[in-house]
Amino acid sequence: MDDKVTVLVTLHADESLLQRLRDVSPRLEVIHRPAQTVAEIPPDVWQEVEVLLTWGDVLPDREMAPNLRWVQVTSAGVDRLLGNPLFEQRDVLLTTTSGIHAVTMAEYALGMMLAFAHHLPRFMALQQAREWPRQREAFTPRLLRGATLGIVGYGSIGRELARLARAFGMQVLATKRDAMHPASLPEYVEPGTGDPDGVMCHRLYPSQALKSMVRECDYVVVLAPLTPETVNMVNAEVLNAVKPGAVLINLARGGIVDEAALLAALKSGLLGGAACDVFAEEPLPEESPLWDAPNLIISPHVAGMMPDYMDRAADVFVENLRRYLAHQQLLNVVDWERGY
Repeated sequence: MDDKVTVLVTLHADESLLQRLRDVSPRLEVIHRPAQTVAEIPPDVWQEVEVLLTWGDVLPDREMAPNLRWVQVTSAGVDRLLGNPLFEQRDVLLTTTSGIHAVTMAEYALGMMLAFAHHLPRFMALQQAREWPRQREAFTPRLLRGATLGIVGYGSIGRELARLARAFGMQVLATKRDAMHPASLPEYVEPGTGDPDGVMCHRLYPSQALKSMVRECDYVVVLAPLTPETVNMVNAEVLNAVKPGAVLINLARGGIVDEAALLAALKSGLLGGAACDVFAEEPLPEESPLWDAPNLIISPHVAGMMPDYMDRAADVFVENLRRYLAHQQLLNVVDWERGY
């Protein structure tokens, strides 16, 4: 029989989830030690750990955990981990739960598009003012059918959004880092979702052609990962190229959209509206001028939430545990050259 594999779980997990991990193989020794800091885990435990399941906030020094080979985090984005010393030697694998957020975030994006198409922010303001407008023609909706959606970053969320948008009769455009070679490392995809055959996008652009794409779009949804190359990717130059009256939705990371340029585009009326779930600084400071920006819907980084989050994260981890024990390629391995 092969040697045991010690798995440390540092996040809060119920017994049913832990049993799912144990059921993968009798080789697994699952240790559950909920913690928020490395110091809360005894040194002798760190010495034995080979596999670590964490939110991403409890990462040991390499010397502390000499047998550590693989870290599974329960988030999709890893921008905050790229400079962590644990991964400097590239001898520790890092995997994410990318793919579990596709449905909830795609639905959020679609909800924001519908909100602006049917004037929901204006209705809410009128309701607060107890005002019944006489000129109701101003509230004629902009139907999604026939509108053009631009997706910045055609990953798992973007592909699920494309599927939903096509069902609404929208034209779907997207940018991808390598448009000529869209295939990537093995990744988790919830059955029945996304665009597995690559047929949902009418046109795919390289990232460098972002300005060309947004010129045609009624809605632009930002879903790209935050890397050194994507910082302020949606800047004043890009926003000045958008179709007048377009709506921008940012569900990726705040650092991808230049917030000063976004504020200017909203104040000038260049953008018809925007919805932001992420910001360069979170929580968004009380003094931020974005709170008072016209036609901006703000949400507190919740687009990826779902009632069964940990169960879905466990789906990825369980499959990866099976692959790890079988010496197969894991799902959602972070490519350090790409930064995600």
